[in-house]
Amino acid sequence: MSPYIPYGYQPKGEQWVYPSEKKHVLSTLGFLNPKTNHLVTYDLPENERMNSDFFIKYVNDFVETLTQLTILIIDNASYHKSEAVKSKYKEWEAKGLYILYLPPRSPHLNKIEILWRKIKYKWLSIRDYRSAKTLTRKLKQIFREFGMSYNINFS
Repeated sequence: MSPYIPYGYQPKGEQWVYPSEKKHVLSTLGFLNPKTNHLVTYDLPENERMNSDFFIKYVNDFVETLTQLTILIIDNASYHKSEAVKSKYKEWEAKGLYILYLPPRSPHLNKIEILWRKIKYKWLSIRDYRSAKTLTRKLKQIFREFGMSYNINFS
């Protein structure tokens, strides 16, 4: 609920107020195919943070939708590299999903980070931060319309 506001304009003599608060609104795990702009998202339960159990649960769900061999490129978050996750590699590979880790400290290579940055700094407006409900609604719209109304050219 802390909007990014690089600049703003308002009528002379009028003051606009958008209160800022540190509040957990929505945690989402996303699977992005940058070639097709296909996005699959999974929302964590309210007031939960990503961990190995959630990651495994959502990857298990995602792998059931695969129709071809797929490489999942992930960063080095601790829950990505846990023993619980590593124990699932063979099962996922049998279903056509292979894991590839990005080099440490290389967010510029992580396409989903580019998407999150684009959402935060380009596609969300100050109005979207008026309430948690408004922000969540706009984020869901972006997720739903990604690849149609919202696009990124990764080439």
